[in-house]
Amino acid sequence: MVYVTDGSFEGILTAVFEAFRNKEEPEEITLGGDFQLPLGTDVREIPVDAEKSDRVWRGVQSKISQQSLEDLYKAYLSEHPRVGLYIYRYIRLGLNLGRKVEEYLQHPDVQAIHDLSRRVGKEVHLFLGILRFKKLKNGVFYACYEPDNNITQLITDHFARRLADQAWIIHDRKRNIFALYNGEEVIFTSELPDLDHLACEEEYEELWKRYFATIAIEIRKNPKLQRSFMPYRYWKHLVEKQP
Repeated sequence: MVYVTDGSFEGILTAVFEAFRNKEEPEEITLGGDFQLPLGTDVREIPVDAEKSDRVWRGVQSKISQQSLEDLYKAYLSEHPRVGLYIYRYIRLGLNLGRKVEEYLQHPDVQAIHDLSRRVGKEVHLFLGILRFKKLKNGVFYACYEPDNNITQLITDHFARRLADQAWIIHDRKRNIFALYNGEEVIFTSELPDLDHLACEEEYEELWKRYFATIAIEIRKNPKLQRSFMPYRYWKHLVEKQP
C-alpha cells in the first residue's frame, strides 16, 4: 500500500492519521509529484484534512514532545523522498516510547529523522551568516539563494528581527519561493513580478566588495578552509565572489 499526499507537512500528518485509523502499514508515503510504483501496488490518495493533521500534531506534542515535533518538521523540509514514511514510523514508535524515542538512535527511522533534521538545521545556521542582500533601485533589499533544503520559512524570523526597518525579499530560486517583508510581517508566495528590470545599485555592491577585500589578510588566506565553511556551490549568489 502506497499513500499519495500533496507533499505538504499537513498532508503527511493526515496520512499518518489514516494509517492508524485504517490499521494499515504503508510501504511508502509519497510527497506528491512524479513517482514510480511496482506492478500490483495498491495506491491510496490522501487528501489534506486539517482536523486530522491537527490531531496528529497535538498528539506528538503531548505524547512525545515539542522537540520531536520540531525535528519531524525540519526533517520534512529536507524533501528526502522517503521522509513521509520516516515520519510515520517515528510517530508510531514515539507513541509507545514517549520522549525516550529521541534517544533511540539505534532504530533506523529515528536515526533518519535525526540526521535529516540536523542537516536542515546546519544549512539554516549557514545561511544566517552567508545570505547576501542587494539593494534594488526601488530601495528594497533582495537576496537570492538555492539551498539544498526548503529552509526559507526557518530563516525569515532572524532577518525580520535583524533588518526590522527595511523592506526585503528572500528568493529561493530552486523552488521559486519568495519571502516578502514590508517592515511589519513576512508573506510567502510563489508569484512575483519579474525583478530583472530592478537593477541593483552598483555602488552598494562595490562597497561590500571593497569591504571584503579590505578585511582580508593576504598571508592568512586559506581557500580550502573557506570552502569548508562556505561551500563552493553557494558562491554564485555571494556578492563578494563576483568578478
